[in-house]
This record gives sequence, structure tokens and C-alpha cells, in this order.
Amino acid sequence: MIAGTTRVAAVIGWPVDHSRSPALHNAAFAALQIDAVFIALPVAPADLADALRGMAALGFLGASVTVPHKQACLALCDRLDEAAEASGAVNCVLFAGDALVGHNTDAGGFVDALASELGRTARGARAVLLGSGGAARAVAHGLAVAGADEVVVVARSTPAWCAPRSWNELGELVSGCDLLVDCTSAALGGADYPAPVPIDRLPDRAAVVSLMYGRPLPLLDAARARGLPAMDGAPMLVHQGARAFTLWTGRPAPVDAMRAAMDAAR
Repeated sequence: MIAGTTRVAAVIGWPVDHSRSPALHNAAFAALQIDAVFIALPVAPADLADALRGMAALGFLGASVTVPHKQACLALCDRLDEAAEASGAVNCVLFAGDALVGHNTDAGGFVDALASELGRTARGARAVLLGSGGAARAVAHGLAVAGADEVVVVARSTPAWCAPRSWNELGELVSGCDLLVDCTSAALGGADYPAPVPIDRLPDRAAVVSLMYGRPLPLLDAARARGLPAMDGAPMLVHQGARAFTLWTGRPAPVDAMRAAMDAAR
């Protein structure tokens, strides 16, 4: 029941109607009987600064930030946590009075999802990431902090944050990896991989992850057909949301309730 005491949190993006975050967080609020509601707010890029300051002025509990605002939000925050600075992106904002405190829960959420869904630890692992965008940067940071031995990025572009390897080297690179993570948007249908992903070259110990969810993912189908453990991006969404929930409320997130809401919303 929404009343005058109800706090508000939101996910902001452009567009944002596809977001599963309201389902996850409203399930969490209900599970812990917290008087709060989570909504999705479409915010055009030109309105981002005004929207964030308005949410702070209105006493919002917090905000999740999705595409295309994660990098732009970084420059608008008054303070940043270490993960946001290292990842170059903000996906979670905490309102501390008038101050905007930017966090990145994607990095830790990815590592949490690996442990929870695949029983995998990053410590000592050798990972190969496909793509060099913001998502890849967050995953690379999360893996590094969690103790990965090596994180190799394979991409066409050359961003400032890494020195990517060529797609022509992919077969050699994956032949010794423990984890292959697709951080590209190829599954959206607008682009193809620059070269085939050689699932047959992966070791039997390897796991395969795509950050996409809610759509066909041939890469994961091929991995499972080989008997390799595979995971789409839904668990990462749950676990990054759980970390954001704890930042906003100061309480451990009810991950099981959030996972059930995610499954129901698929």
C-alpha cells in the first residue's frame, strides 16, 4: 500500500520500459516489508542532470542507472566508490542529502553471480572477455578484484582502459581459459562477431557467460551442447540489484525473492 510515508526508488534510462529492475526491487521491498516502491523513469540524455538533482531533492531512496546514462552519470556525481572510478561507469546512485554518490555494482554483481549460479570463483582464473565497452570494463574490474590471474580482452576497438587482443587470436586465447564472457551486443541482432567463436577450442573445465538475457543466445546453446556450464545475464542483474538494494536500505538483500521475481518476469 502506497502512502505518504512510502519511499521511492527508480531505474533511469532511455528507453527503460524493458527493465526488469522494478520487478526485482519491489519483490525485495515486499519480502522485507519495507515501505518503498520502485519505478522505471524514462530520462532523455539532455535531462539526466536535472533528473538526478530532482530525485535528490525529492528524497528518493536511490536510483539504478542503465543505458545510455552510465558513463554520463559518472561526471555528475559528487563522490564515487572505487568500483565506479575503476569501471568508468555508474549504475547505482545513493542520495546522501544533496550529494550524489555514484557506485558500480555490476563488477561485484558479476562475481556474485558466478559463485551463486555456476559455483565458480574468480580467484586464480584466466578469463577471456569479448568486447571492450562499459560492460566489459566492469566485468574485468570485478574479476581482477576477486583475484583472477589473467583477464584478456578481445575486441576490434582500442579503448584507453585496456590493450585488447585481435579476434584472429581468439582460438589460441580460449584454448587455455577458464571463463569466456561475451560482453558484446552481437546477440541483439544488429551486429555479428568479427570472427566465429570457437567453442570447440575451450577446455572441458571452462564456463561460458553472456551478459545478455531474455533472448536466444546461440553461444550459450553451443556451450551447453558441448557439456560446458553456461549462464546468461539474468543472474548478474539480480546480484548487482541486490548490492544496490543493500546500499540504499542498509539491509541484506533477499536474493531468493529477487531471483524468483526475475524468473517470473522473463
